[in-house]
Amino acid sequence: MRIFVLTVFIIVPVLAVKGSLALWNSLKGGQEEAFFGAKTTGETQRAPDTLLIVLDAGHGGVDQGTCAGDVLEKDINLSVVKKLAEKLEKRGAAVILTRDEDVKIDLEDRAKLANKEKADIFVSIHCNYYEKDAGIRGLECYYREGSADSEELAERILEEFRKEAVENRGIKSANYRVLRKTDMPAVLVELGYMSNSEECGKLGEEDYQNFLAEKIAAGIF
Repeated sequence: MRIFVLTVFIIVPVLAVKGSLALWNSLKGGQEEAFFGAKTTGETQRAPDTLLIVLDAGHGGVDQGTCAGDVLEKDINLSVVKKLAEKLEKRGAAVILTRDEDVKIDLEDRAKLANKEKADIFVSIHCNYYEKDAGIRGLECYYREGSADSEELAERILEEFRKEAVENRGIKSANYRVLRKTDMPAVLVELGYMSNSEECGKLGEEDYQNFLAEKIAAGIF
């Protein structure tokens, strides 16, 4: 009986504290717990000469990115990133994802992860949207301003799509935070325009996502 009373005495305050924390989180506006650093290749164990690539699926959680009806950018980004990770691993790379589920990650945390892991390459995946002209379409690749290695990586990726006559809008330098805050060659790939109904339809297709992932992987290697 004494053991039972003691157990209750310990458990009740713990549950009360957890309840208070849950209430505090809800009062803060339902902020999601931060999650990043989903390792897909042997945790941090890898051969010294293995290329380490951090893949970043743009947006996530309450940050859905752009959308076209019920088709959400965050979902397309994550789907392509997971396919790209598999293709890169088959080529012998080690891969880390900034997120492997539907959660919101701070932009600087994405870059911090890549820097902490001393990645060789950082690739962020996004989709585009332009409400003023639904006719605009095409893949784009942005690289960190002032980085010759990043520019070369962007050009190699885009060249793989040119080989397949995929419509593209070229490479461009940008000062995006995930590019600016990373220490290694970094690019941001805009897979296409969700504001273009035909391109948006393709972006949601499994086969086209696999095609995009394969071409990006070929550009990296």
